Amino acid sequence: MGGDISKYYGPLLGYIQKRVHLFEDAEDLTQEVFLKLSKSDLNSIGNVKAWMYKIAKNTIIDYYRSKKRKWERLENDFINESLDETNAIEELSPCIAPFIEKLPEEYRMLLKMSDLENIPQKVIAETMDMNYVTVRSKIQRGRKKLKEMFAECCQITSGGRGSIICHQKPSNCCNN
Repeated sequence: MGGDISKYYGPLLGYIQKRVHLFEDAEDLTQEVFLKLSKSDLNSIGNVKAWMYKIAKNTIIDYYRSKKRKWERLENDFINESLDETNAIEELSPCIAPFIEKLPEEYRMLLKMSDLENIPQKVIAETMDMNYVTVRSKIQRGRKKLKEMFAECCQITSGGRGSIICHQKPSNCCNN
């Protein structure tokens, strides 16, 4: 098999590289295939080349399975990160009420109902006998004003969709 390695190495590397795309990974997998091939009982194998490509195919499948597991672990890490976001929100919650109290009345009541009491905006519109679009836009304007007040007092780092990732507040932040 020693002389056959140099004969098969290039074509096998090409076969694997077409399926893996990263050259370094393709090299590693090619070496792994030859290692597995060397552990095989070559005397009982009729067609060594076909056996080598079967090992290569299975090695590539294993490679992608391990990548999938890594992605699943990464997804779980992101899920746990969102739990950290929830903790940041819970930690900031006592600070929100004093800021909401400083908002003009037209925004204050709507934000309390929507964000503190978790009442759906459509229900608020029906209860307050207001147009749903008006309620929605006033809540958005109120949130914008609230965010501006937070920015003056606290340093808040937001994620891609505006979610709170991290915050730093001076000791008098809530007493503002």
